[in-house]
Amino acid sequence: MDYNARSTFFILLSFFVILLGSITGEAGSGDECLRAVVEDISPSSVGINKEFTVGISLENCGTQVPENITFEIISIPPDILVTESLVAHFPRFVYSRSERQLRYHMRTTPDAKPGPHIIKMKLTYGNEDVRRTAYYEVEVIVIGEHAEPRISSIRTTPAYIYEGDTVDLNLGIENFGKGIAKSLEVGLDHDFQGIKNSTIGALGSNASQTALFKFKANRSGTFQIPVIINYEDDYGIQKDEYNITLTILDKKGSLNLASVKVDPVLPRKGDTVELTMRVENSGERTINSIRVYADHPFKGLKESFIGTLDTNEDGPAVITFVADRAGEYQIPITITYIDDFGEEQIQTRINVIVMEKEGWLGTVLLIFLILAIIGGLIYYNYRTTRSKDAVIRQLMEGGDNSADNKKK
Repeated sequence: MDYNARSTFFILLSFFVILLGSITGEAGSGDECLRAVVEDISPSSVGINKEFTVGISLENCGTQVPENITFEIISIPPDILVTESLVAHFPRFVYSRSERQLRYHMRTTPDAKPGPHIIKMKLTYGNEDVRRTAYYEVEVIVIGEHAEPRISSIRTTPAYIYEGDTVDLNLGIENFGKGIAKSLEVGLDHDFQGIKNSTIGALGSNASQTALFKFKANRSGTFQIPVIINYEDDYGIQKDEYNITLTILDKKGSLNLASVKVDPVLPRKGDTVELTMRVENSGERTINSIRVYADHPFKGLKESFIGTLDTNEDGPAVITFVADRAGEYQIPITITYIDDFGEEQIQTRINVIVMEKEGWLGTVLLIFLILAIIGGLIYYNYRTTRSKDAVIRQLMEGGDNSADNKKK
């Protein structure tokens, strides 16, 4: 073999050895393989405030024995708690087909939200020259229960509502769902004056509570009133809306003036007048703190306090004043009373006539008039008596004449 041929042979041999060493080195480093496999999640669906386990298997998927292995949980939702350490370290596997089993005991919190929860994990292995890292995600499904609070009963006091009534409305709320209804509030979307919101709090499955409302029925008609129920269950904040129907009847008579008496009947200027008004409660409820105010122009009392009147009961309001001027007056009368929402008023008017004060001439004329009437009555009686006597005499004379005729 010549020099050139020998040189070419050594060059090719050196290239082959270098290429073979390179291939062997890549195969050795590329044959190191480790993977994490989720074996099981028990139970598969996790309830709220419940314990569960996650099983992880570390499997060697290469021909080399992996070493310097670290498996760790790097991210976990706030409503899942882990009782074990989040980091597990192994120096190396015993042989190439070895496996390592990891089991994490976990628990959902009492306020855990239903739905998928992602747990993130990281696997690291290899020597200092070649370190490999793989990331994994485990999905845990948290299941919850729905609450279903609904209106189960409606009761009003009074049972028949009239315009002007103060109404106590009781709504029975029952939870027909399996979950707990938390932070439960019931609202009425009405236009009346009164209480529109009632707080119940927590309502368990199949439990019931009463939402209390009070309002003033200030107009009659049939009303569709929305009822809004706000609550929170395992699936978050919820809002349900229902409708109730309330019928408010036309206003019945309540307070009114049953009678008015003026003493003296025809007061004259300067007289002290006693005005008595009887106020009657013709409604179906007791009325409290009743006052009567007479806005008259005279000197004296203008207000009288009656107090409480039961149904079909009346009471007097007496007002005394000095009629210091003559004339005909329309006196405004205001009847006030107090209910749960403040003061209410009823207004009306009465007529009072005050005569001019009599002078001495008027007194003389009155006496003369009285004497004339008395004299007329005496004269009438006298004439009547004389007529009766004449009739009696005629009858007697007629009887005598008849007897004489029979004798002849």
